[in-house]
Amino acid sequence: MLQRNRRNQGQWEVAWYGERGAPPEVVPATVEQVGEFGDMARPDGPCVKFSFKFSKPSEVDIIIIFRCKEKDILRSSPRIHVTAPLPQNLQGREINSSADPDMQGFVSKLKDTCCGKPKPFPPDWPPQILFRNDASVVVVPYDNPKVREAQSLDDLIGQDIGFVYVRKKPFPDWTTTDCGPNGVWCPLSEEPFYNVRVIRQREAIFIQLTKLGNPSQVVAALPAEVAVEPSGGREIGIMDSIDSPNEPVLEVRLPKIKIIIKIER
Repeated sequence: MLQRNRRNQGQWEVAWYGERGAPPEVVPATVEQVGEFGDMARPDGPCVKFSFKFSKPSEVDIIIIFRCKEKDILRSSPRIHVTAPLPQNLQGREINSSADPDMQGFVSKLKDTCCGKPKPFPPDWPPQILFRNDASVVVVPYDNPKVREAQSLDDLIGQDIGFVYVRKKPFPDWTTTDCGPNGVWCPLSEEPFYNVRVIRQREAIFIQLTKLGNPSQVVAALPAEVAVEPSGGREIGIMDSIDSPNEPVLEVRLPKIKIIIKIER
């Protein structure tokens, strides 16, 4: 929760909440307005999106975007930028096999998948991990020299860029049609680890998910925005829009690559 300091209204804070009923951990925050908001009652807006980025081991960037019709929303849209430390002593519930059956043996399985099976290129460790109550995604990029040396999108076509673990937790009133192409976002009977490949179909770009143990077996092809960017960092996050609450957007940044995928509900 973003809030004003009660004693000094000129200072901002972020209150982190953990275990239900436990007191929050409140940390100081810096809040910056970027751009001019203009007429917020215009017919074409605003749409509001939230981006959470863990840019440092102990810090989080929260970006609240108020005008997101432009193509490059993070650079061209007016926004509120919040920077705050992560909580250090927040009371919470440990995720373990007894607390969450879906997590049973997850870390050991992930390490076995990462380091115990041959793949085209050795992956970079540790992975990027994102857990939400509606979707869970883990991304491990390969150390693919063709990706490292890519200068344009054409250099990425047909390249394996990493593997992912993807799960979407359907609510009781959801049906199997809510699970995206080929049910790829739904809990599966087998472990949902996939090889990730960039492909082009009829001039459109897709992220192709194939079986990790059999890359020739295609599971799904998801429409995506893929760009080559000079960056050595790695990020993963889901951006939600109040205008499209059922279409959260997954954004993954790997060294040299940015990928944006809509998660179909």
